[in-house]
Amino acid sequence: MKGMTSSGERRQTVDALLQQTNLWEVRKKALSTFSGGMKQRFGIAQALLGNPRLIIVDEPTAGLDPEERVRFHNLLSAIGENIIVILSTHIVSDVSDLCRKMAIIHQGQVRAAGDPTALVQALNGFVWKKAIDRAQLADYQQRFRVISMRLVAGKTLLHVLQDELPEPGFEPVVPDLEDLYFATIRGFNHGAAN
Repeated sequence: MKGMTSSGERRQTVDALLQQTNLWEVRKKALSTFSGGMKQRFGIAQALLGNPRLIIVDEPTAGLDPEERVRFHNLLSAIGENIIVILSTHIVSDVSDLCRKMAIIHQGQVRAAGDPTALVQALNGFVWKKAIDRAQLADYQQRFRVISMRLVAGKTLLHVLQDELPEPGFEPVVPDLEDLYFATIRGFNHGAAN
């Protein structure tokens, strides 16, 4: 087991990892009976065998219920105090809750990197929103740098990136990581021409 030859050392390590990942109470149950979150935590326990300096987790909270997601965030935060954790995810809340440094990779290239809070703050004053009819969408996409859109109560809610009020009817938005992500992958920078 990852170079541990002493049975006492193995037992002590496994017990500590089961405690750390909150699996001690279910240690005698079959892995096949574990919930998705329990399996995720078991995978982290396995990854921590041998005291690695780095672990990589891919979409660690996908499919977890809210309680397991919080439990898993707490676990990764605690692990991140002593080990470098590389998190690959599309779940924005995972990044905002867990990461002190991040990168947005699009089409194999790093498009943005740094402190998530600082990267988002750089968009302050440049993101605007407006609810429009779906039939107006093509016109707005031609005239503005639309970074995202979604249906809300039968209307299309646009977020656009502009240096100043695009036109009457738009409201300022406090940007978030999702705005940063969409603006970045679309190649929009505030201050850039349309």
